[in-house]
Parts: sequence; C-alpha cells; structure tokens
Amino acid sequence: MKNAVITLRTLAVLVLALMAVSLQAQVSTLTKASEDAARQRAADLALFERKAVLSRELGATHMVVTEGLPLATWEMDPDDPYPMWFVHHASLLKIFPPKDVAPYIDVKYVAATQAVLQNRCAVLAKYGLKGVWSANEPAVMPEAFFVAHSELRGPRIDQPNRSRKPYFAPNVDQPETLRMYHDAMQSLLKTCPEIEQFNWVTTDAGSGFDWTPSLYPGINGNSNFKDRLISDRVAGFLINVQQAARDAGHEIEINLNPIAGRQWMLPTFSPDVFENIVRKLPRGLAVEGREGPDGRPFDGVATIGSGNAFYPVVGIVVPPISGGGNTTAGGAKARFDVNFGDATTVDFNYRLLKFTRGKPMRTLVDRVTTMRAFAASEGGEGEADNLMEAWSALDDVQRNLQVLNFGDVLKMGHVLNRWVTRPMVPYPEDLTEVDKKDYRQFLFQAKGEDQADDLIDIQAMRMYEGWGAKMLFQRTIEITVPRARRALILIESIHDAEKDEAARGQWELMGKRLQALIYLLQSAENMVDYQAQLDHVKSMGIKPEVNPVLGTQSGWDRTDLMQTARKEIDTMISLNRLIESTSEPILDMAPTPEEETIMRLGPNITAQIKHKIDVMNAHWRDYDRLFTVPNP
Repeated sequence: MKNAVITLRTLAVLVLALMAVSLQAQVSTLTKASEDAARQRAADLALFERKAVLSRELGATHMVVTEGLPLATWEMDPDDPYPMWFVHHASLLKIFPPKDVAPYIDVKYVAATQAVLQNRCAVLAKYGLKGVWSANEPAVMPEAFFVAHSELRGPRIDQPNRSRKPYFAPNVDQPETLRMYHDAMQSLLKTCPEIEQFNWVTTDAGSGFDWTPSLYPGINGNSNFKDRLISDRVAGFLINVQQAARDAGHEIEINLNPIAGRQWMLPTFSPDVFENIVRKLPRGLAVEGREGPDGRPFDGVATIGSGNAFYPVVGIVVPPISGGGNTTAGGAKARFDVNFGDATTVDFNYRLLKFTRGKPMRTLVDRVTTMRAFAASEGGEGEADNLMEAWSALDDVQRNLQVLNFGDVLKMGHVLNRWVTRPMVPYPEDLTEVDKKDYRQFLFQAKGEDQADDLIDIQAMRMYEGWGAKMLFQRTIEITVPRARRALILIESIHDAEKDEAARGQWELMGKRLQALIYLLQSAENMVDYQAQLDHVKSMGIKPEVNPVLGTQSGWDRTDLMQTARKEIDTMISLNRLIESTSEPILDMAPTPEEETIMRLGPNITAQIKHKIDVMNAHWRDYDRLFTVPNP
C-alpha cells in the first residue's frame, strides 16, 4: 500500500511537471509571437520614416498613411473568401468607431491600427508632411451591428458569385449614420491632424451607396429612401464628413471615385446624376475628379512612382520610357506623394525620381534622352544602351499582359487562384485533403468543389475558359516571354561587365527576379493550356480502350496534356531552385505561416511547391482513365 501511495505521488509529480513544461512552452510561444509582432511593427514604422525622409528630399508634400495597415483579421471568415476584399481597407467607422459601433468591432484591432496611424502621423509632423487617407466608403459593417441597428442597414454590396454570405454597408440617408461618420472623422483628425486629403473608392470591395445601379447584387437599398435622389444621398454624405472636419478646426479635401467600369458593368453614376452631384458639392469635395460646384478639375494630391510591376515577383520597377504610368517627378504637381512600393523597390524609385526631377519627360524624345542618362548613372556609360533596351523590353512585357488583365494576371492566377502551389491532375476531385492542404483554403472560390477544381475559375469570372481563350493566352505569352528573356540576357550582360562586387550582387538579384517572372508566365500558360485540353477531352466522352492492340500510339491529346503537366513540374522545380538560391526576396511572402492569406503567399512557398510536384508525380497513371494507353 505504501508503495502504491509513493507511485501515485510520483505520478502526480510527473503530471505537474509535464503541465509546467507545457505551460512554459505555451508562454514561450506567445512571448516569441509577441516579440516577433513588435519587431515587425518597428520595422514597418522604420520603413515608413525612411520613405518620409526620401519623400521630403524629392520635394513631396504628402504621404499615404493607410498602406499596409493591420489586417482586420476579425472580419475574415473561414467559410467565405469575400471579406478578403475589404479586410485591408481603412474603414473610418471600424478604425475610429463611435460609441454605437464600438461593441461590434475588435478592440485589439482598433488599438493596434490607431497606434500605427498615430506613429505614422508623428513621422509626418516631424518632417513637415501632410497625410492622404485612401479607402473604400461607405464601408461594409459587421452583421451584428445591423442586427442591433436594423434601421441603419443600407445596400447589399457583396459580389454574389464571389461570396457565400451577404454583406451590407450602412444607409447614409439616416441622420444616425451621418452622425457616426461625423464622430469618426473627428476622432481620426484628433489622432492624425496631419491628414488633409481623402481618396475614397465606392461600389467595390465592400462599399457602396443605396440604390446606385452598379451595386454587385443589383440595385438595392433601404426601401424608405428609394425615392431620394442619389445626388442628394452622395452629396449629403460628403458634405457631412467635410463639416465634421471643419467643426474640429480642420480643412480637408475628398475625391470620391466609383469603381472604374468595364464594358459589362453599369456605371455607378449616370451622366445626369454625376452632374447633379457635382453641382451640390462645395469647394474641396469632388466626384470622379470634378470638384463642386462648377465641375472644375480636382486639384488634389498627385502620385508619382510605382510599386512592383509583376506582383508577386518583387523588386522590379519599369521606368516610363513609352510614357505609360506616372513614375517620374518630371511633371509633378505642386502637391504630390510618392509611391515607393515595398522595401525591394524603394531605393530604385528614389534614384529614378531624384534623377528625373525637373528634367524634360513630356515627349518620347525627352523621355529617351533623360532615361538614357539615368541608365548611364545606374549601369555605367558602357552598359547604358543595354539597360535602356532591358527597360524597353520590360515595358513591352507590361503592355502585352494588359490583354489578359481582368486584374493583374499573375496576381489573379498565381496568388488568388494559387497556380503556383496547386497541382494539375486529370481528376482533381480525387485529391485528398492532404493533397490540397497548401492551396484549397487560399482559393478565392465561393462556389462548390466543381468550380474550385477548375484551374481557370478565378472569382467566378472564367476569363480564360475554352479553346479560343487558350489560343489568345498562348499567343500573349508567346510574344511576352521572349521580351522578358531579352531583358534577362541584357541584365546578365550588365552584371558580367560590372566590377563593383556589391553592384554585381544587385544585378544578379535582378536577374533572378526576371527569371522568376519568366517561370510564372510559363506556369500561367501551362495552367490555361491544361484546363482547356482537359475540358476538351472530357467533353467528348470517349472511353479508353481496355485492351489496345499492339502498335497503338499515344494520341496527340494525351501527349499534349501529359507534356503540359511535365512542363509545369519542370518549371516549378526550376522556380524552387531559384528561390532557394538566395536569401533575398524573390516573391512577396507573408512573414509567418499564420499571416498567409488569399491575397498573399506564405513563407513556406518552396515546401508547398515541392508538395505540388510530388502530388503531380503521384498521379501519372490517372491519365489511363482518360485516354487509351499506348501499346507500341
């Protein structure tokens, strides 16, 4: 009995010890996560301040304060991808929630985001800069808010083919809603008095006004205000927030832009509604770049510079030789901010903008002359022509890809549809959860598994569907990749001629990034080709021969499909080796696996690509179910 007691006591001690170790491990993990988050916040603020210093040197007057704010992860839904279109937007009511809104907003998100903004605005004050706030309004609100305040429910604003749940913006006809925006604007300006201009987009990514024709679910809104003029609704909303700023002692400017319409879309504001809105606006308020009340061009803050040209590849800026894009300081307005891009493009953008500042850039001859001189400062006089040719080739790549852009093609395909990590197999419906673990949860796909299994079903658009789309896509890549390769060869030539070791390293890195671009373009073509061929074969419904006679050869369709799969495997192997060849970033990746989202690749991308390759190699015999097996 005594031994049993001792054994029980020993067991109890062991259990307590194990619990202590487990608790200590959990505390250690939480501490590390907290420390990592603090380091990331410090790094982000340091980058913002660096951009402020460079902006001031370039003569900029403003900076955008809303880029890269903390994601509203509390709005994300594992059962619905649609919130990913608005969790990164700076919604006024959710970052500076009035008392009526606060119970429905994540407290930690509010505190963290306000702290980031306060620190950024302190940087602006330090360097004598003013702030620009870019967001989407009137912005989607949590459903719990509308359950509690049903009278404030405004239009449904989700895209019903891309969402699984309905989402609503507030009704801005209601005095209570206007009062909330009034309070939120004053709270914002109390925290960030440096903000002077607001650039708001509406009718997109979780925003919209009641009863405007272009709302994604169709024209809708609060029935009590259906007969109110849209011009009164929009003008009243903008005047309200402008007056809130004035009541707090601030003058602000606002430019409201509906989503840029495509041919199949209805305009948010018809011409007569647009004219009526503008006439009702006072100075300082504008819609679509026309300021009230006389419709003069809105003289707002201009933006110069550019970010990554071929996202998710980082570190590539395409100088404006052909004149496309506002990427130089040559014709800057009196008030402007600078888009430096991310950390991989800041230095190049700064050098480019500093060199071109004040130099002629209006005509093609002007741009070629100025950019030739800049190229000499970058690569030396002996390689200036090669560098100019490389930039021209990349400009061609950028313009050629516009044909495929229903949204940037590489972002839509390789990020939102995870082409880079998802396998191509003839029967994707047979893949296991383990097979799909790296990509399924990150597909922007709100419908069923049939759509999710389709490689070209991106946000229910299917813009690359069918044989005709395959041919157009194929032709575009066919003329684009050689230009990218030309740029790569020229950059490698510049690298070989460079004597300075640090400069050689930068040219080598640029070459790796261009090679990654080529691999992603090739992979995109593979994906579209594969799905078109797979659809074509399955639509014919031809059953494979069970016992093919001796001498049976592989059909062209079987050979084509399997060769496409093999090309994708070999391309991905090369991409993986490229990424692993350097510690410098090649693709934009979230800093931790937990921060990987539909909109951003994860840091373990090479393991995910390897898994994709392994899955594809495990399914070669699946083609036997689709085609007659050759028996040569």
